[in-house]
Amino acid sequence: MGSKQQVIGHHNYYIEEVKFKSSHESLHNFYQIVYDIAKYNKVLEVKYDLYDWTHAIYRFEDATIGLSNLRSLSKVRLVKSEIPLSIDEFELDNPGLK
Repeated sequence: MGSKQQVIGHHNYYIEEVKFKSSHESLHNFYQIVYDIAKYNKVLEVKYDLYDWTHAIYRFEDATIGLSNLRSLSKVRLVKSEIPLSIDEFELDNPGLK
């Protein structure tokens, strides 16, 4: 796994993916990262699925961050835009969160 910079839909993204030993460990770390993201800065907007809490997008003043727990693969993927994007723009680029 690891991290990379990637251009998607004319926007620059930082993508990081970490594989854990088990889906339980990935879920535990996912929620720790959610906590850390919430402390990153003032959250302007957030979007998550009420039926699947393992996918969320947070919009901040300086960036948009998406986080996904890929349970079947025991991985957590974080995607951060280089510039602030609306959540709709972020989802339109589809930076590999689902």
